[in-house]
Amino acid sequence: MAASSPASQFPASVNGALLSGDARWQLAQRVAASDIFSRSEFLPKFLLDICELYLLGRTEEIREQQIGVRVFGRSPGYNPGDDNIVRNYAVQLRKRLNLYFEKEGKDEPFRIEIPRGGYIPVFHARKTKEEPSPVVTVISAAKEPETAAESHPDLPIPAAPRRADWRMFLAGLAIGLLLLGAAAFRWKLQTAPATVHAAPANPLWSAIFVRDRDTFIVPADSSLGILQNLTEEPVSLTSYLSGEYLSSVKVKGMDLGNLNDLRIQRYTSMVDLNITSRLSHLPEVVPDHLIVRYARDLRMDDLKNGNAILLGAIHTDPWVGLLQSSLNFKFVCGRRVNDCYISNAHPAQGESAAYRTDPNGPSRETYAIVALLPNLDRSGWILLIEGLNMAGTEAAANMLLDSAAMRPMIRQTMSRNGTLRPFELLVRTGSFDAEALPSRIIAWRFGE
Repeated sequence: MAASSPASQFPASVNGALLSGDARWQLAQRVAASDIFSRSEFLPKFLLDICELYLLGRTEEIREQQIGVRVFGRSPGYNPGDDNIVRNYAVQLRKRLNLYFEKEGKDEPFRIEIPRGGYIPVFHARKTKEEPSPVVTVISAAKEPETAAESHPDLPIPAAPRRADWRMFLAGLAIGLLLLGAAAFRWKLQTAPATVHAAPANPLWSAIFVRDRDTFIVPADSSLGILQNLTEEPVSLTSYLSGEYLSSVKVKGMDLGNLNDLRIQRYTSMVDLNITSRLSHLPEVVPDHLIVRYARDLRMDDLKNGNAILLGAIHTDPWVGLLQSSLNFKFVCGRRVNDCYISNAHPAQGESAAYRTDPNGPSRETYAIVALLPNLDRSGWILLIEGLNMAGTEAAANMLLDSAAMRPMIRQTMSRNGTLRPFELLVRTGSFDAEALPSRIIAWRFGE
C-alpha cells in the first residue's frame, strides 16, 4: 500500500467527498496514488473517474465518449471511432490493476476489476482460505465399547480381518518412485541440449523491453506529412500537441471532406506497421508492458516514465524535435517535405556536414538515423528509427533487426560495466520504387 495519503495527490470532487467513508472509494484512491499508477498522468484520473461514478450509482455516464471528454480533455463532440485514446488507456488500466493487486496491493480487502467490453468497475471482496476444522471422535475411557458378539452372544463371531501387508505397499511405492525418477532423468537429458544452446538475449532489446516499465512503439503520423506538403507550412511540436494545426490548416481548392479526413483519421505507412509487427515478435518483448500508440496520441508523460521506439520519416514525427539537442546527426526541414536533410553537427574526418536524399540519381540515395537516447527523466531509453523518407526508415529498421550484422556494433556500445551507452548511427541506403535497397552504417557516435 502507498505510504502517503492519496488525498494529497488527487483532490476530491464534491461527489467524491460524499464517498470518503466508503472502503471501496478509499481503495480506489490508494490504487491511484500507488507507485504503479503515479507514474502516469491519465491512468489515476481514469480510475478515479469511473470508480466515483459507479459508487454514486451513475453508471450510465461511464461511456467511452464521456470518459474521453472528462479524463482526456477531448471536445464534447469528438468521435471515439476516430480517436481510440480511451480504449488504449483502458488496456493499460486493466494491466496496471492486475500488477497492483499482485504486488503492492496483495493484502487489500477488495480487488478492482474492469471487465473487457466496457468501463464499469467491479469490486470483489478478497477471498480468504479457511482450513477445515478437524473431526474429533471422543471415546470415553471409563468403559470400552461393546462388540456385537458381547451384546448378542448367540451371533457367530466373524473371522478377524486380514491385516494389510505394509511391507509390500512400501516396496511397490519405492519401485514406482524409482521408475518415475528414471523417466524424469531421461527427459532432462533429452531436453538439456536445447537449454544449453539457447541464444543469448540481445542487450539492446533487453534494455528496451523490461518488466518494470511500459515500452511504447510509435508509428508515424502520415496525415501530418500530407498536410505539411499541401500547406507548405511546417508543424511545430507545440502546435502538434495542442491540436492547433488541425483547426488552423487551410488548403486552397481542397475539398472540406478530404481535409477533415486528414485531420481526424489516423494514417500511417505500411513500412511503419511492418516494423511494428517485427518488433512486437522479438523474444525480449514483455507483452504486458508493450503498447502501440499513434504519434498523435503519445503524451509527454509516456516519454518520461516509459521506454519508447519512435518510427517514421522525420516530417511525420514531430516528437523527434524534442530530442534534437541530444543528437549530433540532426534533422533539418524546410517548408516542404522534400527539403529535409540530416545535418552533421561535428563532422569527423571523411564525413560530410550534410546528407541529403538524391531523388534524381539512379539509386535515389537516402539516409536515416538510428539513435538510442535516455528518456526524458533519464530512467529508461528512447530508440529512434527515423529516415528522411520511408525507404530510409525501412533500411534503418532492417539493419537494426539483423542481429548478426548489428552484434559488432552493439558490442562497441557496451560500457566496461556491461551496460549500454547512448549511440547514434547514420545509415545510407538507396531506393527503387520506394523499396529500400541494402544499407550500411557510414558514421556513428557513442555516448559516455
